[in-house]
Amino acid sequence: MSCEVPLLFREARTDGPTLALSWVNGAAGPVGGDRLQLSLRVEEGAAVRIRSTGAAMVHPGPSGAPSTFDIDITLAAGATLDWWPEPTVSVQRSRHRTSMLVTAHADASARVVESVVRGRHAEPAGRLALHQRVVIEGVPILDQELELADGPWSGPGAHGPARAVLSAVTLGEAFAPASRSIVTPEVVAAVFALDRRAMLATATADDLRAIDALDLLAARTSVAGSAAMV
Repeated sequence: MSCEVPLLFREARTDGPTLALSWVNGAAGPVGGDRLQLSLRVEEGAAVRIRSTGAAMVHPGPSGAPSTFDIDITLAAGATLDWWPEPTVSVQRSRHRTSMLVTAHADASARVVESVVRGRHAEPAGRLALHQRVVIEGVPILDQELELADGPWSGPGAHGPARAVLSAVTLGEAFAPASRSIVTPEVVAAVFALDRRAMLATATADDLRAIDALDLLAARTSVAGSAAMV
């Protein structure tokens, strides 16, 4: 591993064959003007689980410039990745874009979860874009960008007034959830199939706890892994 502040990863204690990494926030941010990059490669037959120690707070910078975070994930044959960090919080007046590219072998398994909270308690949100692209064996199966902001963006013709958003992709059978859709006054959610054994789950609500209570991403089977390398 090679890390620089604020993107710090530490090996967590684990008794099984999966390498557990803890994403530690080494500094505040991202802050407006930051250009962050993360590259992760899970080699053949390896299994990696990534969690974070706290939410990422996206802050405005002194110049008003936006911040960006580019994530590049490569999964080799038989690799397994469980990526589920704490949410990104869009602070008032911030401007941020996260772009994730997942390039995977057809035999790889993954659960890649991204969640966003629009603003702190009783605070207007900043502007945040979430771009996700997934390519399996050279074939793009997902390429979408969601832009979140107050004003017209929070109207019925855009993402609506919900403050919490989840978007997750699973690859292979190990993490595959059941297809379903849920529409209630508190939450709108759906899980549906993409190409090549991939699934997409999306949900919006006023609070992430309402999304968590749905257990959208409950895997139908258990995950087995072998020694891990990154």
